[in-house]
Amino acid sequence: MSWQAYVDQNLMCPLDSEGTTLSSAALIGHDGGVWAQSPSFPAITAEESSALMTMLSTGTSETGSFTIGGVKYFVLMSEDPENKIRGKCQGGGCAINKTGQTLVVGIWAEPIQPSSCNRVVEALGEYLLSVNY
Repeated sequence: MSWQAYVDQNLMCPLDSEGTTLSSAALIGHDGGVWAQSPSFPAITAEESSALMTMLSTGTSETGSFTIGGVKYFVLMSEDPENKIRGKCQGGGCAINKTGQTLVVGIWAEPIQPSSCNRVVEALGEYLLSVNY
């Protein structure tokens, strides 16, 4: 399966019976390179991906926030701060899971529930870890 298929079939899949999906999603390598993304995923800069990797490596955020494509997200509490980041912005938020080689990123907008985004991002993250990615 191509990396794009993982985004299309696992992250941008319908979340409910009405066919609601995440706003956008991507797989990003630890080096900051985008492996695959949905068409609406914002352009993430090298600085933004580096900051995310630093946050995940240390399990802390000096500022309590981060950006993706210029959108500022406030860090929410995480039970596993070295592998998961949850962010909130006006009208939505995001879930990020770190695997051995990638960041699995899902971005949602209201009325989607954060738990729906977390669920699909975590499921793909767990699968990629199980196959050594």
